[in-house]
Amino acid sequence: MTVPTEKALDKVYIGASLAPATERYESLTAAFRDRFGVNPGFVARSPGRWYTIYCFRSYAHHFSDLSIRSGEHIDYCGFSVLPMAVDRDVLIAVTVTPNTSAEEPSVITLTNIDSKYADAVFTHSVGDKNVIAIDSSVHEWSNYFKCGYKGSKIRLTYFLFFFAQGVHEDLRLQTPAPHLNVMVSGNVPAGAGLSSSSAFVCATAVAVARSNNATLTKQTLTETAIRGERYAGVQCGGMDQSISIMASPSSALLIQFHPTLSASPVLIPPITRPYKFVIANSLVTSDKHVTAARNYNLRVLETRVAASILGAAVLGHDASDPVAFKGLQTLRDVCDVFIAHQATLGVADVTLVSALQSLETLNESVFSDGAYTREDVVVSLQKYFGGSFAAWADVDAVFSKGVGSVYLDGGLALKKRVRHVLGEAKRVLEFTEVCALQAPTYKGGDVLTELGDLMNASQASCASDFNCSCKELDELTALCRESGAVGSRLTGAGWGGCTVSLVPEEFVESFIQKVIDGYYSKRESDLSNVKDWIFATTPGVGAVVFEDFQAPQNAALVSMFNRLLSAVLANIAATNATFQTWFLNTNAYIGIFTTFDSTAEDVIAVYNTNEKAAGNCINSLDSFLGWGNHS
Repeated sequence: MTVPTEKALDKVYIGASLAPATERYESLTAAFRDRFGVNPGFVARSPGRWYTIYCFRSYAHHFSDLSIRSGEHIDYCGFSVLPMAVDRDVLIAVTVTPNTSAEEPSVITLTNIDSKYADAVFTHSVGDKNVIAIDSSVHEWSNYFKCGYKGSKIRLTYFLFFFAQGVHEDLRLQTPAPHLNVMVSGNVPAGAGLSSSSAFVCATAVAVARSNNATLTKQTLTETAIRGERYAGVQCGGMDQSISIMASPSSALLIQFHPTLSASPVLIPPITRPYKFVIANSLVTSDKHVTAARNYNLRVLETRVAASILGAAVLGHDASDPVAFKGLQTLRDVCDVFIAHQATLGVADVTLVSALQSLETLNESVFSDGAYTREDVVVSLQKYFGGSFAAWADVDAVFSKGVGSVYLDGGLALKKRVRHVLGEAKRVLEFTEVCALQAPTYKGGDVLTELGDLMNASQASCASDFNCSCKELDELTALCRESGAVGSRLTGAGWGGCTVSLVPEEFVESFIQKVIDGYYSKRESDLSNVKDWIFATTPGVGAVVFEDFQAPQNAALVSMFNRLLSAVLANIAATNATFQTWFLNTNAYIGIFTTFDSTAEDVIAVYNTNEKAAGNCINSLDSFLGWGNHS
């Protein structure tokens, strides 16, 4: 399946999200025209994401230096994850000009609608195997575009080099790449755990593929974006990129990395009482490209070491019967080793869940409590693999390959990391089984409560076993549960960023206000941006290309009607049947969809930004209701 091309924004942005999306696209088009003198030829968009439950995996042993992760630290361990796309996204507007000279490099001019991000210009020449240079030690916003571009090099023969690196490395051009003028607009909060960087890289991969008229499948683009982001210096996995490109509306996406990358939608069952997911930003910035050495990359190293030791223990090896080291394993691989070994012992039909449970028990006996020093790790590896690891340098050469820099000042907490990964892997499976109303996991009670319990268990494990939470996230998730959420957990890599809470729909408004009062008001004196810090969302769609996109007719009037009419309905519709009839007829004529969640402040804001349209609307109301003075 390929990334769809659309013309109408309402194919992607539904209900209340359509009006602000329309304004944003119009602003991007105007800014692009001011900068480059023409309208963009197309706009590529890719959303941010959040996780209901997630795991940790790595494909490093399969693909040379390639390391893939999906989820709250179980995707790079090989296990499935369950993210959803938010309605916040990265937009990339592009014009394409053919480069007719093989001697002249192609020029890419990169700009951002936000002036705080400096313009960047770089070139790409035919035959340059490096495509473009990326200095991952320098933290520049343009690196993310370069990652997607380098990850997206296209052959005109459309021959996929899977083990290459990037769109321009995957499908290598034998003729000059086109010149590109590019402008970026993003509203996914950076460092908030909603995967803004992956959304940027994914949108770039889609844009570059479209610029070269390449028909790439969603799976190919996902693999491209996964590899591309590694150029920024982080051993990212596959979950963020997979959900950003492959997301389905109103669904979580079960992303599986074993034995190959696949994705399938998971619907929360229709019998579930109405709900919303609410995203709340802790306001603690967690930039994984800055803190990776002490946090993210260290967890990759810890789980790699632990997987090799646990895999050897499964087969019964120890100092009296060491085995030759056969290369890196993931904890998902260890499950396969366990299942295969049980078959040799005459135990057939071992399920993944029962393997996880058995490995959880084995983990408690194989590893010691507390952190392992370098020397401890060497001794443990020697116990199972003999002289393969004589010193830490040998360990580092094998297990740190492709990981990047790692700080080991706190040691390696192997038992705790394994406990978290195996537990999260089970919770992903249990979440899907509850959604499928599948016994015995689904106990026949309230679906939201059972899903919320899994989210709460995930947060507890992230905090105590994977140590990827922080005091602010702990405080915020606790407050969210106290304020009406049935479940609340961090989302993203952790160490800051956002929480996601599952909230019964009838409590959403009061829930948000309680979190504002209990968290944000105590930290910030200026709450003017609070709607960007906490907001309700439903699962959205994945990557899309808009060509000749069209805003709904009378977009400003639609936006204003949505807010004005919903505000007045809240007060009079219940007691004035004649008014409601008028409204329904007007709504059908204008062709709008109204939600009843506006406030007086919303109405004033709409009036101030579009006084003429608002005045026309109110005059219409005035003529019907006889208000007389609408000022």
